[in-house]
Amino acid sequence: MRLRSVSGLLAAAILIAASSQPSFADTIKIGVFGPFSGDAAAMGGSEKDAVSLVIQEKNAAGGIRGQQIEPVYADDGGKPEEAVNTVKRLISRDEVLINIGSISSPASLAASQVSRQSETPQIVVGGTAQRITTQGNKWVFRSPVPDTKLVSDLVDFIHDKFPKVSKFAFLYVNDDFGRGGFEAFKAAGAKYGFEIVDEERYTRGDIDFTAQLGRIKASPAQAMVEWSRYAEGALVAKQYVQSGLNLVRFGSDGIATPKFIELAGSAADGIYFTAHFSVATSSDIPVAKEFVAKFQKAYGRVPDSYAAEAYDAITMAIKAVEASDKLDRASIRDALAKVSFDSSRGAFKFDDKGDPLLVTHVVKIVDGKETNARNIPVQN
Repeated sequence: MRLRSVSGLLAAAILIAASSQPSFADTIKIGVFGPFSGDAAAMGGSEKDAVSLVIQEKNAAGGIRGQQIEPVYADDGGKPEEAVNTVKRLISRDEVLINIGSISSPASLAASQVSRQSETPQIVVGGTAQRITTQGNKWVFRSPVPDTKLVSDLVDFIHDKFPKVSKFAFLYVNDDFGRGGFEAFKAAGAKYGFEIVDEERYTRGDIDFTAQLGRIKASPAQAMVEWSRYAEGALVAKQYVQSGLNLVRFGSDGIATPKFIELAGSAADGIYFTAHFSVATSSDIPVAKEFVAKFQKAYGRVPDSYAAEAYDAITMAIKAVEASDKLDRASIRDALAKVSFDSSRGAFKFDDKGDPLLVTHVVKIVDGKETNARNIPVQN
């Protein structure tokens, strides 16, 4: 009887274990999560549109090995706790092979812990916080360059174009995204003797920045650097103008979307910001020209940085599935690490942490339009 009991238990255990493994369907499921609602919905919308564009084109050409690609979209609202729940559902309920997302650093970082635990590859679309890829998590990769690279390139730009500017006020959202930008600027600026003469923070969702701007106005700052997403960034821009401040202004990739210009209006003019992609700075990249034409035809607008990052993310995900030895998450992860292709932002491949080796862009808003800031003369 004891032997029969043990045998029965072992058989039951095997059945349970087998049933817990992904039973991938006839379609190839790819999870796509991001802020499709809330104050970052414009970013999530760009992500979704770009992914849809690529998948529709690939499916029309026959899919992958004769199988159609099925995107499974999920809204994380830009919130870390919701990103965790969203990714868990995509992995366990929807049985996706790979996930693409999210947009914000806190949401991307939170989701990456689930990716590690479940051993499911994840491609971050917009999260730039350096620590996303420095925690030894081999399952997470990134489409955008990390904030340390973005900021280092911006610091070099400031030094080259504004050689007399050395005193800065820094205003940032107090989360992984904002703190990462601030710390990276301090570290990168040290080589040029840059000095932070005023550090100001705010909580995500704040709408009144007059106190911070007042302190910046009273400081000896020659320039202001702001690390915000587009919704708060537009409010800061308007209140900056209303306060009478007249400093050189530099911003983060969080405002690299047409929605920022739409919300800020004329207050956006004159701002320099670092970006992963801009139509104004990508005219010499063949894939970018093709991407812009396709996106404009499909949606009637030019793509922003988040659309480009998502376009490249889904492209590399498809390439990894095509190159994998077999259709499982581990094989796709191994193939993804070796991906190399011409992206919308230039020749693309990963370093050993899963970050892309790309050159960042710097944009200046002039008369409500993006221009290539690297073409401006040195400011004496």
